[in-house]
Amino acid sequence: MTTGSHHYQTYWVNSPRYPGLLQTLPLVYLIEDKRWIPRETAFMRGPDDVGRFVTQWNHHCIRCHSTGGNPGLDEKSGKLETRVGELGISCEACHGPAQQHVELQRALLKNPGLVGRHDPITNPKKLDHRKSSETCGQCHGVFIFRDEFAMQSAREGPLFKPGEDLHRARYYIQHPTETSPPDRQEDLRRNPKFFEERWWEDGTILAGGREFTALSASACYTRGEVSCLSCHSMHNSDPNDQLKRFASDNAQCTQCHTGAKFNSELSRHTFHRGESSGSNCLNCHMPHTTYALFKGIRSHQITSPGITASARHGVPNACNLCHLDKTLDWTQRHLKERYARVEIPLSEEQKTISAALLWSIKGHAAKRAIAAWHFGWQPAQEASGKDWIAPFAASLLEDPYGVVRYVTARSLRTLPDYAKFDYDFLGKPDTLKRQAQAVITLWSANQSTNATKGASAILMDAQGRLQHDVLARLLSGRDNRSVTIKE
Repeated sequence: MTTGSHHYQTYWVNSPRYPGLLQTLPLVYLIEDKRWIPRETAFMRGPDDVGRFVTQWNHHCIRCHSTGGNPGLDEKSGKLETRVGELGISCEACHGPAQQHVELQRALLKNPGLVGRHDPITNPKKLDHRKSSETCGQCHGVFIFRDEFAMQSAREGPLFKPGEDLHRARYYIQHPTETSPPDRQEDLRRNPKFFEERWWEDGTILAGGREFTALSASACYTRGEVSCLSCHSMHNSDPNDQLKRFASDNAQCTQCHTGAKFNSELSRHTFHRGESSGSNCLNCHMPHTTYALFKGIRSHQITSPGITASARHGVPNACNLCHLDKTLDWTQRHLKERYARVEIPLSEEQKTISAALLWSIKGHAAKRAIAAWHFGWQPAQEASGKDWIAPFAASLLEDPYGVVRYVTARSLRTLPDYAKFDYDFLGKPDTLKRQAQAVITLWSANQSTNATKGASAILMDAQGRLQHDVLARLLSGRDNRSVTIKE
């Protein structure tokens, strides 16, 4: 059996030792690259994690990668008689059991006089914004089954049907804040790794696939009526993002935010040209700070740009993910001038060195991956220039995390001189080192065309030469904590 995206496919195999148990092969297939790779290198997990990365289908994958999936656990024998309605996500995953609906539709073909009879099918579009979003949240959220329902789920399968109360049998987890109840604070104290694998240090979602958890923590959801279907369409959209067909990106937001400063006088709110990427609501309020599938994904925890989490925890922020060449101090000054934000203390590095470079050089692996992805993001290249990026990408080509190397190489190939750069992210260390040096050598050869003279924030001296000593010093202070992301 297979499941896949446009990035990679995972394969399952029946275990001969435990009849009925299906588990992943230790390999995945990269569709874009047309190659097999070890499964553990397709995900972000600590380099020191030992053993093969294998997941069991029957009680893990089945929950979200099938419709009507029932593990079928026999508690007496311990055997699994797993059944699914359909492999993959089909109609009943969102609309609920449809037998009576089908019977009614067939009856209507024979007897049009039955028009008007109640159709028992659930249409999420007709539910309130919470119940509608919970339909998506059955898969796109961080949850555990409540104790009294856990074994029942293992025996019987889904205990939720679209339109019902999603929280009856499940406990949905949010990252605690300073104002959270004591029991939520206790969750974090007792299970720090659980939260580190899914959230940034400031409580915004890090792991992809958790969009409902992020959205349900947003004011647009808790105080407004935004739902997943406010922006997404399952039937009339590009399958890659399933976004509704809007006249513009901002129309996703201006269907609710109707004031002039969000529409006809947009630049008054954004302080960017109306047609620029800086006036795209999503780039400021839903930046690509979530990671999955070898890329940055838009955060669904809708927030306003700020630097507090960046200053305290090094969490990437929207402004510096576009203005890659600017410091955190630069961002703070602009936010104070434009939006009257209160200043907070910054370190000397935060005042003088590009925030994106600090994330890519000194940050832990998740920060490095997000920064590396933005090195290849077109709006960031347009705002920051791109002739200075290559040597910093080169330092990430030797990163201990395979996913960071892969993301970096893909971003590097968006630069003119490196479009056909030959690089294997699974190469041996000496090969990776040689290829990284080749990037720097080529960049240095083209140095006369680099418009970076005196750009100290991106470590360039008055002649436009890379300050290797500063780069080395920053690299020596890299955050080498083990990072795993439960995407």
